[in-house]
Amino acid sequence: MIRAYSSAVLFHGPTAYDRAMEFADELGRMIHEPFGEEGLKIDESREIIALMSNTPLGDKPGVLVIGPMDHAWPAATDVLLKTLEDFDPKVLRPVLWAHDEGGVRGTIRSRCLRQWCPGEEVVDEEMLELAKALVDASLDGNRAVVLETLRDMTGDVLIAATQVLRRRPTGAREVRLWGKIREVLRFYKPTATEIKAAFV
Repeated sequence: MIRAYSSAVLFHGPTAYDRAMEFADELGRMIHEPFGEEGLKIDESREIIALMSNTPLGDKPGVLVIGPMDHAWPAATDVLLKTLEDFDPKVLRPVLWAHDEGGVRGTIRSRCLRQWCPGEEVVDEEMLELAKALVDASLDGNRAVVLETLRDMTGDVLIAATQVLRRRPTGAREVRLWGKIREVLRFYKPTATEIKAAFV
């Protein structure tokens, strides 16, 4: 269970922010508003370090939510490195989140337990069938079928497609398609053009 680990946790994926906030509530109590909404900056990192060097009051550990880390300024992440290695998890826990793990600096990722946060599982069988046809057409390079299928689709088709891909044997084409879908999934509400770009 993630709670038992002493390292920082990095949630990443379409529902990473929501999961980070839920996890923060489960762990203890928030001692500050989330940091980094507009891209973590150096002064915010210094404030995080100052907060983490003090013992918060109360019987529950303090929690700081930081992210999106894939939009953080590189210098701001450099400032945090030592703090992410040396903190007392019984006293205060940093909870990080990102839209796309690939956009987070490797030095941060290596200091965190990483947790993928997909969207809600799609239970609509019709949507899953549509996503399967879409994935097949995309992998076969059938652009006309892809564009016709995506005519009126929303971002839900991306989540359904990830479920379809998880059930298939993994080859080079599947990995390439998953990478393109993941790039689009990091957007809060992808546009029709962005969704098409994932499959074409």
